[in-house]
Amino acid sequence: MLEIATHDPEVQAAIITALGSVVATVIAAICAAFIGQRLTSRKKLAEDLETARSDIKFLLAVEKEHCQMHREHASESFKNRVRERARTKGFTWSGKNTLQSR
Repeated sequence: MLEIATHDPEVQAAIITALGSVVATVIAAICAAFIGQRLTSRKKLAEDLETARSDIKFLLAVEKEHCQMHREHASESFKNRVRERARTKGFTWSGKNTLQSR
């Protein structure tokens, strides 16, 4: 059987170098995985944000058309009344994502 002379300084240096290489490789792999996960999460967040913005634009367009229909039939759009009723039910509107602010 092959015996390793662990008392020899050259053997000890080689073992330490090998272990250092393994540890460095493991650390690099963990860092790469962590960075990759963050980039993937950031991309998913950006996609979700764009979807939300698109949905907001659609809903504002629906509101505009709905108000126009009310204006034609009742001479009032009811937009502010409807928004106030939504507020009384606990919903809030920041006003930051309106079509006019883009």
